[in-house]
Amino acid sequence: MSEMTSSFSKLSLSFFYFFLTLMPFHVISQSPVTTADQTTLLNLKKLWRTPPWTASWNSSSSPCTWPAIQCTAGTVTGLLLHDKNITDTIPPLMCDLKNLTMLDLSYNYLQGDFPKVLYNCSGLQYLDLSQNFFVGPIPSDIDRLSSLQFINVGDNNFSGEIPPAISRLPELRTLHLYQNQFNGTVPIEIGNLANLVTLGVAYNTMLSASIIPIEFGNSKNLESLWMTMTNLIGKIPDSFANLSSLQHLDLARNNLDGPLPQGLFQLKNLSVVYLFKNSLSGEIPTPIESLNLIGLDL
Repeated sequence: MSEMTSSFSKLSLSFFYFFLTLMPFHVISQSPVTTADQTTLLNLKKLWRTPPWTASWNSSSSPCTWPAIQCTAGTVTGLLLHDKNITDTIPPLMCDLKNLTMLDLSYNYLQGDFPKVLYNCSGLQYLDLSQNFFVGPIPSDIDRLSSLQFINVGDNNFSGEIPPAISRLPELRTLHLYQNQFNGTVPIEIGNLANLVTLGVAYNTMLSASIIPIEFGNSKNLESLWMTMTNLIGKIPDSFANLSSLQHLDLARNNLDGPLPQGLFQLKNLSVVYLFKNSLSGEIPTPIESLNLIGLDL
């Protein structure tokens, strides 16, 4: 029995030493990058007067375990601040997160001009500022956010002209400008965005009456075009027959006239077409090869 107790004691002691050797790994030793991110986020928490959703943000845990934080390989890459009742301004220190690629500030109460402080977030790929109270123009040098793949500024009070500089964002795949107070016209240069998949400009009723740029037919990767109530006039360009990836087309509630493009219903990926409340005329062009259509409203 004593031998058994002795053996158990030795085993327990061995396990204890083994456990001690693991402790430095079990108690997470953060990398310098993670520590810097933690400091930045705690400063942000303090600056925003400790909102309830930051209750678990503290110096004794990794920011990768905190709510509203996205990490990749142990470093903070995303702030998911959707619907957090944020009313403060966007502070420059946010760009101290050196690996930040995703920033979602949608559905808050942010005000003021477009936050140019974000120009210092050089790696930003995803920016959602929708459903806030921003005003003023989109900056003419917005192309300084050169890594952007997704930008949504919809449902704000942005005004002025839509800057052609947007067309100088070579990686852009999604562009949402819907429901603002833009005037002028939609820049024809947007048709140069080779990687553009989604374009939403709908419900900009203050845009000048203008035709759809034929250059939009160059967007071979475009899958969704949403331009409801944007004061469009004239014909739907024949160049739309080149939009081989197009799935969703919504040009409803405009002042378009004339016939439909001959090749529109030869687009094999087309699934939804909304053209109602226009003054279109003529026949529905044939042959019809859009066999994936599930929604059609003329």
